[in-house]
Amino acid sequence: MIVRFSGFRIAAHCGLLLCAVLAGPAFAAQDSHCDYFEAGVKHVYWGDLHVHTGFSLDAWGYGTVATPREAYAFARGAPIELPGGHTVKLDRPLDFMAVTDHAEWFDLMYACTDPLWKEDPYCTVLTTRNTAATGTEVFAEYVVPTITKADPRQTSLCQGDPALCANGSMHQWQRIQRQAHDANAPCTFTSFAAYEWSATPDFSHTHRNVIFGSEQVSREAIDYLRFPTPERMWRELDRQCRAEDGCDVVVIPHNTNMGDGKSFDVETEPADALALRARFERLIEIHQEKGNSECLPVFGTTDEDCGFEVILNRSSRPTPAAEFSEAEWERMRGSYVRRLLLRGLYSYAESGVNPLQLGIIGSTDNHAAAGGFVEEDQWLGSVFGIGDIERTMARQTWNPGGMVGVWAEENTRSSVFAALQRREVFATSGPRIKVRISASPNPLSCDNGATGDMVPMGGKLAGGIGAAYFLIEAQYDRIPLQRIELIKGELRGGELIEEVVPVWQADDGGLDVCGTWRDADFDPTAPAFWYARVQEAPTPRWTAARCIAADRCDDFPEARRAIRERAWTSPIWYLP
Repeated sequence: MIVRFSGFRIAAHCGLLLCAVLAGPAFAAQDSHCDYFEAGVKHVYWGDLHVHTGFSLDAWGYGTVATPREAYAFARGAPIELPGGHTVKLDRPLDFMAVTDHAEWFDLMYACTDPLWKEDPYCTVLTTRNTAATGTEVFAEYVVPTITKADPRQTSLCQGDPALCANGSMHQWQRIQRQAHDANAPCTFTSFAAYEWSATPDFSHTHRNVIFGSEQVSREAIDYLRFPTPERMWRELDRQCRAEDGCDVVVIPHNTNMGDGKSFDVETEPADALALRARFERLIEIHQEKGNSECLPVFGTTDEDCGFEVILNRSSRPTPAAEFSEAEWERMRGSYVRRLLLRGLYSYAESGVNPLQLGIIGSTDNHAAAGGFVEEDQWLGSVFGIGDIERTMARQTWNPGGMVGVWAEENTRSSVFAALQRREVFATSGPRIKVRISASPNPLSCDNGATGDMVPMGGKLAGGIGAAYFLIEAQYDRIPLQRIELIKGELRGGELIEEVVPVWQADDGGLDVCGTWRDADFDPTAPAFWYARVQEAPTPRWTAARCIAADRCDDFPEARRAIRERAWTSPIWYLP
């Protein structure tokens, strides 16, 4: 690797540094672009595309009452009060965010918590037991009977009065849209209208976030109760969100680490379903508060490569690896990100369509309306026990969640959403590590900037090339970088192969690292992908900060440990 350790370098094309963006007029008057806009010059913008507020039943149930409006204000730098009375504020505000409240209970939340509606006895648990200490009662009363069934059903309130709930759901969705649009401030802050489709059959998380690119959105919030499979959701999106009406949308699977291998049946799906999946599901969330979804090792082995923030669950309960059968393990492993990318290569070879050509993002899944609140030394635990050391340490395997970085020309909805669609995005486990990978059939260097044949991350190398060269750039946030690896997946001779290639390491750390790598084993007949993973030097994990603050580390011996924070680029593909 060619490594620059001399601090921050600024290349003619801005390198990994944000070109100067100063507060000022939102738009240049002559062309409706931001005043800092320069065609072809991309900046890094930081965001969170997975945030819940008091409009989500599970967040409300554990004491969150903040609205989407308050969540967007927090993202822009305002303080927010968390359940339990703790007030927090972001050290560094976000550039963009989407509130993704659960669509399945828009009707219930509107009917039970809006002051315009009359009281109903069915709402009593929801309105009187919504605290961290009693939230499990809310969860058992309303969440479990609805979305955890293979045959999902409306709440009894909505079964008894369908018109009330249909009207309530529509009002709640309109309210969410209005608060998202009010928060949008072109060139300063981008907000997206969004919701979550929350399928949890048999407690397997097959959830998706649905993010719209403009004010043109689906008429209804498309939920799991009425559209209980991914295919039915895509087909309804296809019907309600039409390009000719100016509507565009991306669907982002998350928590595939808890999906038990479900909802990615690309080997058996018909061609039209594969096409819909490829059209809508262009991204995947690799890291959030309920664990990391990059990879699992082969059954019966341990592997540091796949050991980062892993949470093993069966029916939403922590489960030791030894309790899984090989069939269960391999099925679960099949929906982790790296395995999905490999399965996409196989599907491409069989059908000519890669339905799993997924860009990689991170987000928080924060259920306290505090998007982007990811600092390990500040996080107070998940919504189930914010600030309470006993309840917090009961979920030690959870974490503050991740971030998504986009490379876009300006901080506007159209520019940020275009970056999401073309997959020029990356994920981190929390820090603001800037990273990107580019590829070319010709040699690259750290000094040549963008070239005509350079493919950015998220893109695809042309078929029939004779070689593959890569340019990897990474810049630290607050902690020096120590490792860069390139992960390669390939379908060769009918066999799916994955490889982790160390390309740079420095125990004393690096700040601004740039280097090139040539795939000496490149096979022009074999479909493949490559993505980069960057790791920081170890730092204390949030559990260490919390047990030290409470002087309780002796009571929680597993808490006092370090974490090696990291970032992942979206892949670059070769599909001959």
